[in-house]
Amino acid sequence: MASTKRPLAGMDGFTLTKRFPLLASFLPLIVLMAVAYVWPIAAIVRGSFSDEDGLFAGRQNYTDVLGSYYFWDSLWFSLRVSLISTFLSIVLAAALAMALRETFAGKKIALFISQYNLSIPRMAAAMIMVFLLSQTGLLSAVSHALGFTESVGGFPWLVYDAKGKGLILVFVWKFFPYICISMLGVLQGASIEYEQQAAALGVGKWRRFFFVVLPTVAPAIAVSSILVFAASFGDYEAPAILGSAQERSLSVMLYLKYADPDMRDRPEAFAIMVLMGLVLMAVVVAYRRAAAGGTRKRGL
Repeated sequence: MASTKRPLAGMDGFTLTKRFPLLASFLPLIVLMAVAYVWPIAAIVRGSFSDEDGLFAGRQNYTDVLGSYYFWDSLWFSLRVSLISTFLSIVLAAALAMALRETFAGKKIALFISQYNLSIPRMAAAMIMVFLLSQTGLLSAVSHALGFTESVGGFPWLVYDAKGKGLILVFVWKFFPYICISMLGVLQGASIEYEQQAAALGVGKWRRFFFVVLPTVAPAIAVSSILVFAASFGDYEAPAILGSAQERSLSVMLYLKYADPDMRDRPEAFAIMVLMGLVLMAVVVAYRRAAAGGTRKRGL
């Protein structure tokens, strides 16, 4: 008597012979993700709990890093620069998005000018800031030629300074288009009916922006701002070029410890990598909780 094969239970009607090729088609992607992401992360975590000989050292590396003054100074410097850069990027992107949502002559040129720097590498952007803002740069020479400064050295320190002004400028210039594009996409697809109704009721322009427009684009601002914060917090090229010897970002400090010929500092570099990842995870978790709280308040 001939036997008939039945689909396995819980397979939604697919037999094993039909399901296996589907899983096999994803195998190269799974292997690639494991090699590119899972294995490096596992190696970093393992290295943070090991000594220079690769032996298990427990939490000693984290104790040494968290007990050092350089870590907290670098963490505060990186957080301050990243937060200020993200805030200024939001303000600039909001102003530009509100202007670009309107139709006017030369709009395409304005869009190109506002977005062309997306293709410029961060190292090149940092070097541009050096040529423009350093005391031997273009603005310093123009200022001296016009008589605003007595000498080229009289130009204010905007790069290589301990407060990170040059870093903030390059991060804002490089990253604000991401937030602007996100906001502009939402504004162009959203209805202006509520704004028109508010204007008809006598609501001023600024109140319409804060109570009508801003809630509409808030999710786009939040998501793109997290990306901007993460990019500026973990960036190495710009801090390495524009930073000062007095204040170093965590990424620069991490590289110096990792590249030190004395291998004894490498485990601490792994610990700093893990701690930087935890900071970014904390930012994402805080955003998700804030977004969920805002959704519950709106009754959604």
